Amino acid sequence: MSAPIRKGRSMLIYRNVAMVMVATLFLQAAMGALGVALPLAMSGAGWGRPAIGAVIAAFGAGFAIGAWLSPGMIRSVGHIRAYAGYAGGAAALTLLLALGDHFIWWLITRFGFGMCAAGLFAVAESWIADATPSERRGAVISVYQIVGRAGLIAGPFLIALPGFDARDGFIMAGAAMALALTPIVFTRRAQPSLPSGETVPVTRLFSIAPAAAAAAFTAGLLNSGVLGFMPIWAQSLDPEYGAGSAALLMAVIYAGSMITQWPAGMISDQMDRRLVIAALSIVGGLFALILVVMPSPSLGMAALLVGLWGAASLSYFAVAVAHAADRSRVEELPAIASGMLLVWAIGSTLGPIVAGVAYSGPLGPRGLFLFAAIVSCILAAGMFWRRRAREAVSEDERSHFVNLQATSAELAEIEAPEDELDRV
Repeated sequence: MSAPIRKGRSMLIYRNVAMVMVATLFLQAAMGALGVALPLAMSGAGWGRPAIGAVIAAFGAGFAIGAWLSPGMIRSVGHIRAYAGYAGGAAALTLLLALGDHFIWWLITRFGFGMCAAGLFAVAESWIADATPSERRGAVISVYQIVGRAGLIAGPFLIALPGFDARDGFIMAGAAMALALTPIVFTRRAQPSLPSGETVPVTRLFSIAPAAAAAAFTAGLLNSGVLGFMPIWAQSLDPEYGAGSAALLMAVIYAGSMITQWPAGMISDQMDRRLVIAALSIVGGLFALILVVMPSPSLGMAALLVGLWGAASLSYFAVAVAHAADRSRVEELPAIASGMLLVWAIGSTLGPIVAGVAYSGPLGPRGLFLFAAIVSCILAAGMFWRRRAREAVSEDERSHFVNLQATSAELAEIEAPEDELDRV
């Protein structure tokens, strides 16, 4: 292949990948806005904390089903049609939230939104994994993760605009979801390679890498539970600032995790990854414990503490995936990542329910952080126990860290076909 043709095809690759990233920016912005608007709306309607937790958990349950079904859907209709269908469904379900605040209604809509979100991530990430040359994939994945976190950071501020309330946030989030569809339909690539849809049974995942599976479950349990109620607690710290308080705290949490993720991954390349997971869990548990004993911090102090908590607690899922990769063959990694995602989704379904019960107890919001501290300590103890039960893999056997988040398993396609450019 001549150099001009190769260069032209390379430019086409990156243009199409850039369009997918723009779509992901809108998608994550919508999810960030909903992550604040929905809890505040439910709290403002006078819902009990367990009911709020159940609606938040419905997203995790839908996400688990969607992650399981989306590869088959993509194989049936193709990436662009699948993305259009999922994005249209997600936008409609988001806007339907504004029609009423009935418990069953929101439970159904959030379950459906979770299914659609899993499908959207599967389409976007399989597209990136297929289109990007292997020698550039690490850099492209890094940019993709940064773009996604940027959307999560910016999204909550959409509902903090003057004159906006939580219900206006549903409309803003629905508009962002609709905009997520636009870049995809203007790509020139007809069809990426179709995903295999292979998964690993949860029982086998626990036999291959029990420490990784435990960390994935804990990440879903803890992070989904705490983040689901964080906006309600944040708003109580400064009622005058309202949704702005919630947006600020959610933004610093995601920013902290974005800063920490790569250093944690690089360190885990040089030592037993279970020690890194344990260290992050201990740090996260420590800052959660500080929030237990500090009942009414100022907004600035709360932002500092939850930012440090998020920097630790939202960073170990990718390290856990890398640990699972160390214990498996390269060709098994996509299936292993699918199994990890399923375990995470199960945890994210249970976490908000447990967190809602903890929040509604006598300690109030401090019960939420006590839950976080206890779970973090249990995970750290489990990592130390597993390290004694099984030796770490050698440096030669250790896989290179890849920053995989709990979105889909498609970026685990780390081995590119040799004729990659010819398929574009």
